[in-house]
Parts: sequence; C-alpha cells; structure tokens
Amino acid sequence: MGRRTTCWREWKELFEGRRNRLLPVAEPLRVYSELPPSLAQSLAIFQLGESGGGTIIEQARASNLPQIDEHYADAMALFVREENRHADILAVCVQQLGGKLINDNWTATLFVSTRRLIGLRLKVLVLLAAEVVGICYYHLLATRLPKSPIRSWLRELVSDEQSHLDFHCCFLNSQCDRAWKRGLFILIWRATMVLAAIAVMIDHGAAIRDLGIDRRAIWRRWMTFSRLAERLVVRPAPNFVRVC
Repeated sequence: MGRRTTCWREWKELFEGRRNRLLPVAEPLRVYSELPPSLAQSLAIFQLGESGGGTIIEQARASNLPQIDEHYADAMALFVREENRHADILAVCVQQLGGKLINDNWTATLFVSTRRLIGLRLKVLVLLAAEVVGICYYHLLATRLPKSPIRSWLRELVSDEQSHLDFHCCFLNSQCDRAWKRGLFILIWRATMVLAAIAVMIDHGAAIRDLGIDRRAIWRRWMTFSRLAERLVVRPAPNFVRVC
C-alpha cells in the first residue's frame, strides 16, 4: 500500500480558522509578585524564539519537494503567524511578571542560525524539536503556577503547539518515503532533540530550579514526546491527523 497524499488544504483551513483570535488583555495581579524573577527571564527567552520565521515561508513557496504545493506554503505562512502571536502572548506574560523583553540570547541565536543554514526539510525538523521542547516546558510551567491568566495562556500555547507538532510531523512523514530516509531522519532527529533539550536545560536552569521542577521529570517528558513525534514521522497511525 502506498503512502497517502497529505491534504495541506485542511491544515491551511485549520490555521485560517484560528488567525483572528484576540490577544490576551494584561491584568496585573498580586500573585505575580510572588513568582521568581527567573520565570520572566525564561519566558523572555522563549518570546524571542517565537518571533520571526519569514525565511521558511519563502523556502516553502519556492520548494520543489515532492508532496508540497501552494496550500502547504500558505499553511506554513499561517503557522508562522500563529507563532508570532505566541510571541505577543509571551511578551504580555513577561510584562505582567515585571520582566523585560530581550533582543538576543545564545539559544535563540543557535536555533535561528541553524535554520538559516539548512534546507526546508532539516529546518522543519529543527522546528519540530522546538515544538516538543515548548509543549513540555509550557505545560510544566503551568502546573507550577497559581490560578491566573498566565497559567491559562500557557495552556493555550500548549494546545496550539500540539497541532504544530502534528503539522511538522505530517510534512516530515511525506518526505520519508524510503527506508533509508526514515533511518536517516531517526539519527538526525534524536541527536537534534538531545542537543535542544540540553541547551534549554542550561539556559532555563534558574526557572526550573526556582519553580521546583524536577530535572529528571522534564527530561523524561521531553524524550517521551520526542519518541511520539518520531513514531508519527516514520510509522504514522492509520488515522494520522489531516491526511487524505
């Protein structure tokens, strides 16, 4: 049985249906003053990482890769728009926590520089690693925060990032049409994911420590989600989301 063709139109419609969501309204609360400053610093780093993305849109529009069409490029543009919305939400979070936004950070620079040097397929793989890191980290942060708008916003980001993970897995699955390609993907993916997790563990160590997040627990969660993403790429379930 051949591999099924991806319906990028459906992904485009999914992202299109979410593009007009309003940004959260800032609401100063006393409870935020009780949270460690390292949390604002950590979210500021993620805010920087969620910005940008124009280059990958250009690559998607110019791509001649198999299984790619104009609907994929449109979906990618809407995905980037949604990531930029996440940056705006995180900026509000940083503001509410009394922190400051940043213009430069070594991990954000590393991710951006890596994406600029490689082609579309590897660039999406790096984005997938960022989604795995974000899903797990935002979720664990939300579990450590008191009931508040910021906790709700982080949970909204987790929900969005889960669909982003599926979107990128769907693309990479469409490109892994040979056994050797699937094997190569696994090797590169596992190395990328370990390096990304180590970088985040170092860069966000203060927030992880101050919020009482167990390092072993977050590592296990990252590796569990990375294996899930790997399976979606190399052995997708029959009902893999949004395929024809």
